[in-house]
Amino acid sequence: MTSNKDGLTPLIEKICTISTIGLFLTGVQICNRIYRMRSTGDISGFPFVATMVNCTLWLLYGYVGNNSTIVIVNFIGASLELIYALFYLQYTPDRNSFMRLIGMAAAFLATVAFYLLYIVSDRATASLHAGVVASFATVIMFGSPLASLKEVIQKQSTESLSLPLCFANLVVPAEWVLYGILINDKFVQVPNFLGAILGLIQVFLFYKYPRQSGLVPKATNLGTI
Repeated sequence: MTSNKDGLTPLIEKICTISTIGLFLTGVQICNRIYRMRSTGDISGFPFVATMVNCTLWLLYGYVGNNSTIVIVNFIGASLELIYALFYLQYTPDRNSFMRLIGMAAAFLATVAFYLLYIVSDRATASLHAGVVASFATVIMFGSPLASLKEVIQKQSTESLSLPLCFANLVVPAEWVLYGILINDKFVQVPNFLGAILGLIQVFLFYKYPRQSGLVPKATNLGTI
């Protein structure tokens, strides 16, 4: 007899997959803005590279842990973020610096992949080490908007934030927390719980500091597991 938990897990897997890919696709809006300006302007390309690194680390975790859901979601995420980064490279006035950033990211990922796949002797240890590295990277990525939140609080205005994206940054990590509970995976639960808390704070700021009409928020790009 199938338990309620076993029956719920495939449904949550599908919801997490679809919503996370939707979150990754927010990069299209940012690239469209760059294309219309024919310049990157004040848009940073770092989130593209950071999210690509994060997705690749979780892809490795899913691979060594034999979790096809995590593999599929993060393969798509890493591929999209790479495309966004290459697109950004075409329009940034500082190509050399951005290429160095991409190169450092690629070297880091290659080192981690080599260690997990060829140095570590068993999958259990590889999964543990991959989970620690991926979780650490996710916490850093989720913490990156803190500078923007400080600016929002100082100016008492949410004009620099996007409400739909902030709401997604609350809902999507919360979904992954539930999935982590269902599969009993602390590495999935903990970083996404922290991400959901940050998303809740972002959404609360829209209640505390209502946006003035006519202001267009800057696009931001965040990823999750």
